[in-house]
Amino acid sequence: MADRAWDVPAAGGSILDQWPDIAAALSPKLASHVTAVAFHAETGQLDLRPDSPAYATQLRLISSRIVAAANDAVGT
Repeated sequence: MADRAWDVPAAGGSILDQWPDIAAALSPKLASHVTAVAFHAETGQLDLRPDSPAYATQLRLISSRIVAAANDAVGT
C-alpha cells in the first residue's frame, strides 16, 4: 500500500471500520448513538452523526479525546 501512496485513505477506512470500538472505549453508549459517516483524507476530518442533540453536545465536549483515540487506533 505504501508504494501506491494509499496510507491515508487506508487509515480513513480503518477509522470508519474501527469507529464502534473507538466510541465504545470513550463511552459505552456512544457507539450506539453516534455513527462515523465519512473521513476526509486531505484534511484528516472525521465526520460523525449523532442521533440526538444531547449526543452532539457530548461529542463537542469530548472532541479532543475522540481525536486522540482515533489517532491511537490507526497509529497516526
